[in-house]
Amino acid sequence: MLRRALLLVALFALVLGGGFVVAARQAPTLSTATPVEVAGTEASAVFTIGDRTVRQVRYADGGTLRYTFRLTNRGRLPVTVRGLAADQPDPRLFTYVALTGADGERDVRLGAGEDAAVTLSLAMGGCESLSARAGSFVTEVSVRTEQAGFVDHDVVLTLPEQIHTGSPREAFCPRSTATSRPPG
Repeated sequence: MLRRALLLVALFALVLGGGFVVAARQAPTLSTATPVEVAGTEASAVFTIGDRTVRQVRYADGGTLRYTFRLTNRGRLPVTVRGLAADQPDPRLFTYVALTGADGERDVRLGAGEDAAVTLSLAMGGCESLSARAGSFVTEVSVRTEQAGFVDHDVVLTLPEQIHTGSPREAFCPRSTATSRPPG
C-alpha cells in the first residue's frame, strides 16, 4: 500500500513538473500600454491616423529619446525581461540602445498578471543621410526574456504608439553637407 502511494505521488510530481516545463517553454505573453513619459526631445505630440496612434517627437541629433510605457505579463508564469534582444528593426534616424525598468534597473521581473513601467532608450542620429522631408518610425522592440529561471525567449513587442521623427533641416543637422543629403 505504501509503495503504491509513493508511486502515485511520484507520478503526480512527474506530470505536474512536465506541465510546468511545457508551459515554461512557450514564449511569454506580454502586452504594452500607453506611455508614462517621453523625455529627450524638445517637443512631442500624439495624433491618430485611422487605427494608428502616432507619437511625433522633435529630432535632436546625438540625443537620446527615452520612451516609457507599461509592460504587462499576460501569461501564467513569472517572467524576467532582460533588456533588448540582439535583432532589432533598423529605423534610419533611431538606434536601439536599451530597455530598462523605469528606474534604470537592467532586469524587470513580472509575476503573472503584473505590469511595470519600462523605458526604451533610442539614440537619434543619421540625419545627414536623409532629405529634410524624410522621416523614421519605431513601431516595435524585441526583448530577451527568461521564464522559470532557465528558459530564454526573444519576444517582439508592438509599442502602444508608433514613434515618429522627421529629418530636420540642414541648420539642425550638424554633419550634413551640400552633397550628403539626397534631394527631396
